[in-house]
Amino acid sequence: MRKEILEIFSFKPEIVFDLPGWMIPQKAVDTYCLQEKAAIVETAGRDSIAAAIISARENDLRLLLPSINYTGTEFGDLNTTFRAASLLKEKLAPEGITVLDPVISGSPSFWWKLCGRYSYQNLKDYGFYTPCIGCHLYFHTMRIPLARKFGFSKIIAGERESHNGRIKLNQLGVALDKYKELCNKYGTELDMPLRSVTESSTIESILEGQDWEEGKGQLSCVLSKNYVYADGSVNYNEPSIERFLRDFALPEAEKQLDLWLESMPV
Repeated sequence: MRKEILEIFSFKPEIVFDLPGWMIPQKAVDTYCLQEKAAIVETAGRDSIAAAIISARENDLRLLLPSINYTGTEFGDLNTTFRAASLLKEKLAPEGITVLDPVISGSPSFWWKLCGRYSYQNLKDYGFYTPCIGCHLYFHTMRIPLARKFGFSKIIAGERESHNGRIKLNQLGVALDKYKELCNKYGTELDMPLRSVTESSTIESILEGQDWEEGKGQLSCVLSKNYVYADGSVNYNEPSIERFLRDFALPEAEKQLDLWLESMPV
């Protein structure tokens, strides 16, 4: 792994759309902006890679740009994320679909405002607190300026409402609807082709027998399962989550997006 990548993950600078030249030259950006059948791809675990494969095939996409976002809470082997992007390239190259090298971006200050700064206030206002819902909103928000920069109208994500019956608060239907609503407002489609997939066996079939266990081969988070009780149960109030997203998280994301997009070169 090149030194510049290690430095980014070490120092976690503010990188939103002004990508360094070593990551992707401006000439390449200008070329990719001419490609209509293209999309930004969430690059994390196996669900995101499976989603990219399905969406590329169903929408006849010709160009995919993997996107890696950092938050400040991850730990583990950085190489796993890049191996995931390589697997995507390997799977789609025979079909004439170009998968570019990943671009890396992140805004720890935005993550702090969305997921950490107002945790006590959110607990008081909405009766619950978890950083996970805001964190997934953060990931989708971060990719909107990239989509604007490259002129792509689609972002592909591996969100699923159920994982073999297990519930994840950041992927409840009400949350996915709000993520999609935000992207739509900024002229970007959030494509979630696995949203209704409940069985892990479906993901395995898409990946064609890859030995990739769910939850493995990806970075971990120090806050993982923070809302899961000791007995493994999850208790939540959907109207409260909807209010949190509607009244706090989405307005906060829109405020940040407007600042970023106003500062982008025309």
